[in-house]
Amino acid sequence: MMDAYITVSGNLGTDVEHRATDNYSRASFRLASTPRIRRGDDWIDGHTTWVNIECTNRLADNARDSLAKGDPVVVFGRLRTKVWESEGTKHERMVIEASSIGHDLSRGTTAFTRIAWARQPEEADPGRDDGDVEPGTELAG
Repeated sequence: MMDAYITVSGNLGTDVEHRATDNYSRASFRLASTPRIRRGDDWIDGHTTWVNIECTNRLADNARDSLAKGDPVVVFGRLRTKVWESEGTKHERMVIEASSIGHDLSRGTTAFTRIAWARQPEEADPGRDDGDVEPGTELAG
């Protein structure tokens, strides 16, 4: 199976909606992407594209704590079609299941706060990136 990965940039058009249970978090928001087009000496706004963004667990918690309506962001993730039926009618919606979200630094500055995760080695999930730096790969600076 092939996945379609996509990167989009734009502004949060809604606040982050966050839901959580004891062991699962989910967040979603809408992203507005409006191109600026130069016409002669003037800049005008093009048509706004609205994109639904969803994320889970740690990314969902961090999005809730870091993002606000209007923030410029860059989102990377899998493009998916969500399908459901309501009252006999089939509905579809394109969403991006985000794997990375960050403020768009071409539009301003931000500060990063690393979260210390307390996990026992037997709890580690080898398929999940916890943001830890592998020995020998530290960045100089």
